[in-house]
Amino acid sequence: MATEKDAERGDGTLARRSSLSESFSEHDRGQIVNHAALWTAQLIWALMHVLSHDALEHVEPTAFCALRLALALPFLAISARKEGGSLPWRAVATWVVPMGAMIGAAYLLVFVANARSGPTLVACVQPIMPVSVAVMSYVIGLERMTRVKALGVIVVFAGTVTALRAYEIFQTGGMNFLDIFLLLSQTNSYAVYVVMLGVATKTYPYPLLFLFLATAVAEFVVLLIAIPAFARLDVSRVPASAWGAVVFAGWGSSVFAHSLNSWAVARVKGVLPTVYSGVQVIFTIVLSRVFLRERLPWDRGVGIAVTILGVCLVARAKYAETPDATRRDAPSRSCGA
Repeated sequence: MATEKDAERGDGTLARRSSLSESFSEHDRGQIVNHAALWTAQLIWALMHVLSHDALEHVEPTAFCALRLALALPFLAISARKEGGSLPWRAVATWVVPMGAMIGAAYLLVFVANARSGPTLVACVQPIMPVSVAVMSYVIGLERMTRVKALGVIVVFAGTVTALRAYEIFQTGGMNFLDIFLLLSQTNSYAVYVVMLGVATKTYPYPLLFLFLATAVAEFVVLLIAIPAFARLDVSRVPASAWGAVVFAGWGSSVFAHSLNSWAVARVKGVLPTVYSGVQVIFTIVLSRVFLRERLPWDRGVGIAVTILGVCLVARAKYAETPDATRRDAPSRSCGA
C-alpha cells in the first residue's frame, strides 16, 4: 500500500511539474523573449550613440546621416511594400513632406548633438519624446491631461533642466544655449513626427509607408545639405571603425533595432517601450564610460533619474487611460533615435 501511495504522490508531483512547465512555456517564455527584444533594441541604440561619437570626427554629421539613411531606405521600402496600400498626392503633400522635415531634423540633429555634446546627453533626452507627444496630443485635443500626467510632465521638465544643466547658460563656461537647443530640438522633432503619424494613419492606415516616404524626403534634403561635407571628405583617411559605425547606424539601428522593437511592441503592454527608454540611457552611460572614458557628474545623474521617473508617471497615466481589452495591444512609440 505504501508503495502504491508513493507512486500516486510521485505521479501527482510529476503532473504538477508538467503543468507548471507547460504554463511557463506558453506564457513566461514568450514574455521573456519580448522583454529581451526590448532590451536588445535599447542596447543597439545606445551602441549607436557611443560608436558614432568617434566616427563623427572623421565623417561630418550631415554626411554620416545621409549615408545612414541611404543604407536604411531599401529595407524601409521592402517593409512598406509588404504593408501594401497607397497614398493620393494630396496626402503626400499634406503629410509626407512635413513628416519628412521633422524626421529628417531628428535624424540629423542626433549626430550634430552627439558630435557637440557627447552620447550620454543625447541619450538622456530620448525619454522626453513620449512626454512631448503626450503634451502635443493634449494641445490638439487627441488625449486628456490628467493630474498624474501633468505631474509627470513637470517632473520631466525639472529632471531635464538638471541633466542638461540648463541653468548654466547664463554662466561663463557653462552649458551652451545652442547645445541645449539642438538636444531638445532633436527629440521634439521626432515627437512632432509621431503626432502627425498618429493623425494621418487614422485616415490612411499605412505607418510603414509613411515612414518610408518621409525618410526618402529626409534623405533628399540631407543629401543636399551634405554636399559640402562630402566634398571635404577624404575617404582614404576615414578609419574602418568609422565606416563600421555608419553601417551599424544604418542597418543595426534603423533596420534591426526598429524592427525588433516594433515586433516586441505588438506583443507587450503599450506603455512598456516608453518605460524602457530609460534603459537606453543606462546602457549609454555604461558604454560611454567603457569605450570613451566619459564620466557622468552626480548632478546630471540625478537629473536623468528624475527625468525617467517623470516618464514613468506619464506612462502610468497613459496606461490607466487605455481600456482593459486593448491594453495588451495598445500602440506605443519607442525612443529610438
